Amino acid sequence: MTSLPRLAALCLPLALTVSPAQASQEPIDLSPPNPLLVDPLLANPIPTLLVPLDPELPDAVRAMIEAAFASGENEDVEAVVKFARRTNPGNIGEIDALLAYYRSEHPPQTPPDPIDNMLAAAIASAKDADVEAVGKLAKETNPENAARIEERLLAYRAERQRLRDEAAAAERARLAAARFWQNWKGEGQIGASQSSGNTTSAGVSAGVALARTGIDWTHKLRAQADYQRTNGKTSVERYLAELEPQYRINDRTFAYGLGRWEHDRILGYDTRWNLSGGLGYKVVDTKKMTLSLKGGPAFRQTDFVNGGDDTELTALAGLDFGWQLSPTLRLTQVASTIIGEANGSTSSQTALSAKLSGALSARIAYSAQIDTSPPPGIESVDTQTRFTLVYGF
Repeated sequence: MTSLPRLAALCLPLALTVSPAQASQEPIDLSPPNPLLVDPLLANPIPTLLVPLDPELPDAVRAMIEAAFASGENEDVEAVVKFARRTNPGNIGEIDALLAYYRSEHPPQTPPDPIDNMLAAAIASAKDADVEAVGKLAKETNPENAARIEERLLAYRAERQRLRDEAAAAERARLAAARFWQNWKGEGQIGASQSSGNTTSAGVSAGVALARTGIDWTHKLRAQADYQRTNGKTSVERYLAELEPQYRINDRTFAYGLGRWEHDRILGYDTRWNLSGGLGYKVVDTKKMTLSLKGGPAFRQTDFVNGGDDTELTALAGLDFGWQLSPTLRLTQVASTIIGEANGSTSSQTALSAKLSGALSARIAYSAQIDTSPPPGIESVDTQTRFTLVYGF
């Protein structure tokens, strides 16, 4: 059946061939026209050609295209459209119109890029070392996409820096608003020993270490008590309390003050005070290892068990070392030496801590106290080994 548009196209040339004189039913003037007044275009009209219309797309081909669209498989759609164009060159416009309508609702899926997937996974992990490693290898193996990969790396770095800056600003505001008794962190330890047989002994060891970090100030507080009796006599009686404020000068340099009180009758003194101040420097400051050195003038006063006393100006040198051997194992070393004219003393403690569960750890510690000029009858070197349980808070 002929469609209306096709019928109109066939009748249009016939309508154009009807003259205006015939349409108005007026008498026809057969006298020759004046050549000077005749329009050249009207005197020589352009012949009218009938332009054939495009054939209709076969129903079977349309059905195949619609079936491919319904499948939703991009490969099927591309294959059917490709061969429909090739076998129906007169219907390419209609085929493209059908494809465009389908693509407006079902855009083609971009095949996954394994390099982009790896880089996206590394960025999602938020581990800078992993992102940089993957980005470096991606640029080396895909030089044609190096610029695009570098753009993603630059965007990642900028975002990470922004987050760090925001976190630092928030932490600084929190520290500025905190009171002195707030934000203390530390650990407590306790241990006990008992033996019987040829030697009967019982002892206890307890200690606490606290630290508070502010914007510019860090305060450290340490207290330790060791007591032991062997065969009915006191063999160990040592108490220590220490306070050390530090002022941050820059990322590595700090100024410190130190006040220490000691009591050790076994070493021959009832009380000993040490006051010191000076400068310190963080030689190593990483997550796995820290090492800081400090030194400065000091003042020491000692009251001996025999009733004598001694006061002198001295110099202090110390170190603080920490090494995270593994996620559950940490080695620490704290030592200080006070050099005086009459006597020099060195205290050192080496400890190995193993995390048991949660905040609970086990620790073995070896401490040594060395005095160059102890009172008569007192050994110059005194050592002690402790096994304690440590609770962090």
